[in-house]
Amino acid sequence: MIDEKNKEGQYKPKFMEWGIISKDNFNDIYEVPIKRWDPLSTISITTDEFGLHKKLKRYYGHYSYLSPIRGKRPQGYKAIQEASKRSDLSKEHIDAFNDVFTTITEGKLIYDTNGNQIGDGYSMIITQDEEKRENPFSDTPHKAERIPTSCKALTLINRYPAMARVIEPDILNYIQERLPSHLKLATGINLLTISRDFYPSSNFELMPENILTGIFLSMKEAILYCILEAIERDYYDIPVNPFFNIGTKVGGSQPRIHSQTYIDLNGDGHGSRLELFLKAFKEMGENCHLCETSHGDSDRIIISTQFWTFYTTGSPVRNYHIRFHPNEHIRRFTHLKVNQIKDLAKNLRNIFLALDNIGIDTNRNILFNCCPYGYDADFHMFGDIIPHEVIGGAEMADDMRVARKLPHMAAAEIRGSLEEIL
Repeated sequence: MIDEKNKEGQYKPKFMEWGIISKDNFNDIYEVPIKRWDPLSTISITTDEFGLHKKLKRYYGHYSYLSPIRGKRPQGYKAIQEASKRSDLSKEHIDAFNDVFTTITEGKLIYDTNGNQIGDGYSMIITQDEEKRENPFSDTPHKAERIPTSCKALTLINRYPAMARVIEPDILNYIQERLPSHLKLATGINLLTISRDFYPSSNFELMPENILTGIFLSMKEAILYCILEAIERDYYDIPVNPFFNIGTKVGGSQPRIHSQTYIDLNGDGHGSRLELFLKAFKEMGENCHLCETSHGDSDRIIISTQFWTFYTTGSPVRNYHIRFHPNEHIRRFTHLKVNQIKDLAKNLRNIFLALDNIGIDTNRNILFNCCPYGYDADFHMFGDIIPHEVIGGAEMADDMRVARKLPHMAAAEIRGSLEEIL
């Protein structure tokens, strides 16, 4: 691919790459990313119980991000081969994938076995390990230089985001004046965190503990950097959603283990799932369920450490649905301390291996549920590990699931597998 460059020799982003919309790449308002609320399941927020800013009207309910550039992101799995279950990351193993991030970490062009170029090496690095690099609102992608091997993880701006991040003022006015009233330009920051060295997502449990710890620490610092810069630009009430998509069946398009974080800067509310969490914790008051529950008289607990509790939820959204929470009552992922993050990395790896050993689908999501920035809510952060599973029509028609595996029996199976491992 021939790089498109401006007069200064920098890469000239195509429309919506890295969330950039400028006079040089803008063509049509119907190509811009849209955030649209479903009128049949959206309710105006009329109370001030969570301390929301009064400037804008807020909603909760179902919404969609409509972003055509998401369909242009590269698919990193070669054909239908996801991965071999080998623990040695040999060249032959890595060649089973078209990893677009290798050109960024190695600072040079790479090619597949047919001689086709994979990626172009341009990126926007927000944090290298915990060190701040480029400003989260930068509009200038750079050609990557080789990342030192001492680095564990990088957090980047996603090149193919769901939301616009930087928009030239004249273009923003043009878009807002012409968009139909029922449509809203989606604005926000999409982050993507990778390990410096390649580890295939199908071998999640084989990633070294210190590398997974590095991913979490880089994520944490990048989120904080983005929030501070967003506040400086008069954004407020900011939902932040960190997650992993591990495997093609659960949304993973790249074979390298990576996390993503959606930082919504629309300031227009939050989804119905978060609304229920917020109201549930408000109703609990000082009697936080996660602080006080025994998780079914302990028979659903998989493992409990000084810092974390992992358990099978009593109301699973999939069979073998695992929840986990820090034992300390904290609101957000970014409140986690180093010792908590290290323990999280250790236990996630072991639980993934335990799930593998009892034959649970290796396509899994990891979700972190956190209190949005700016919300005055007594929230206890928690996470979900959700294995892929085909669900039925009734389960999509309402917020319900039909599970075949009793949660305490699932916990017993996972505990037994963990005992063999440990």
